[in-house]
Parts: sequence; structure tokens; C-alpha cells
Amino acid sequence: MTTGAAWMCRPYARAIEQGLIGASDEIPESELFSLILAPGFSTARQVTDVSGRGVGMDVVRRNVEALRGSIEIGNRPGAGMAVTLRLPLTLAIIDGLLVRVGHAHFVLPLANSLECVELTRQDVQAVHGNHLARVRGETIPYIRLSEFFRMEAPPPEREQIMVVETEDGHYGLVVDEVLGNHQTVIKSLGRIYRDVQTVSGATILGNGTVALILDPYRLVQSAVQAAHLRNRPESGRSGRQQSSNSSDSNRQHPPRTTRSHERKTL
Repeated sequence: MTTGAAWMCRPYARAIEQGLIGASDEIPESELFSLILAPGFSTARQVTDVSGRGVGMDVVRRNVEALRGSIEIGNRPGAGMAVTLRLPLTLAIIDGLLVRVGHAHFVLPLANSLECVELTRQDVQAVHGNHLARVRGETIPYIRLSEFFRMEAPPPEREQIMVVETEDGHYGLVVDEVLGNHQTVIKSLGRIYRDVQTVSGATILGNGTVALILDPYRLVQSAVQAAHLRNRPESGRSGRQQSSNSSDSNRQHPPRTTRSHERKTL
């Protein structure tokens, strides 16, 4: 050891005990610091539930390198030790739920997801095809993702409704199958897709499949706006019919498209 720092004597001696370096070897501090990240290396004399097994820093290093990052340990006498993590600027990680619609996969942010309930053909027929579901005493409008993204995928006998929380209240997103939790590394979609507001990014699954990461709030907002545009022509025709009928007591009050009406027609 070239520096002779007192606090480094312990890991240096431990490295010699474990046969990682020779007793006569002189190594720079940078290499000695790298031993702290080595599998099975620990300065603890006793193994407990939380220390002594030498897997903590090793796990950190492997996960950082898996994200194409790096970890460095530095020391300055009298100032203490610094651990520096470097990750790509475009990299972000979220906890999400991986879902499937047809042959496509999507990720829903776990922070917005409340619960998952089943949607059967009988449930759809009970509300006469309206996109509404009764969840814990609350009527929740839902969006079928296969319809929203215009996917030609026949729905299964039993679908799943992911109830999400948005600024407009609770909404349901209907998917074919919920595959489970998925820690997601967000990758940007590039300039071509920067105007697609309903998708916040993409991720690559373990089998190489690309899954889009959805923005529930933007998705609901887009669906509500689309429902509003669909209802406007009908409202206009209804208003003209009422105004042409002098015997209609409501001719001065053409129907208005309200938020509750939009929620029912999603």
C-alpha cells in the first residue's frame, strides 16, 4: 500500500487474509477501493443478518454496470470517503405493471395504479355495451386499450381492468392480461414520436420485445377529448331539430355535452 492512510489498513489487511493480494504487494488506492466492490469481500469479523457476507457493494456494482453506468470510491484524509455513481443522462427507472393487449406489451406506472378487477362478457352486457364498470360501489368509466390504439385483437372471455388514478378521477384501462410487476428502464422514443403525448417512453423486455410505457393521465385526457369531438355533431343536429320544433318546450335549451356524458361514452 503506497499511501499509508490509517483507515485503509483494515481493508488492506482483510484483502491479504482472503488472498486477494500478496503481503508484499504495493497497490494504489484506486485498486484497493475496487476490492471493496469485489464479490465476498467484507471487513466485518462476524456475519450477521445485515453485514459480513460481502454481497452488498458487489450487488450495487453489478446493477450499476447493468445500466451502463459506473461506480467510483474515493478518499481524502480528513474529509471522508465519497462514493460516486454515474448513470446515462437519458436513463430513468420506474416501478410499473407489465400488461398485454393482443401480442403487444405495455407498462403502466405503479404510482398511478390502484387495483385490478376482472371484466367479463356478462359485465359488458349488463351495462348495454357502455364502457362503465362498478368497482367497490363506484361507477368507473374505462378505456379499452385495443380500441384506443386500433388494434385488431379479439378480446378474451375475461379481460382485466387496471384502475388508475388521474387528475380527472378514477378510470379503468382494459387489458387482456396483467403479467405482474416490472422495474422499467425508460428509454426515449426519439424526435419522431415526441408529439405522442399518451406514451412517455419505451423499454426492452428480457426477450427483446419492446413495450411502450403509457402515461395514464394523458391517455385519459386524449380519450375524453376524442369522446367530446364525437358528440359535438350529434349535439348540433339535436339542437337544430329542437329549434325547428316550436311545440318543443326545450327548444331554447339545446343539449350540452358535459364531462359526465363524455365519461359514459368513452
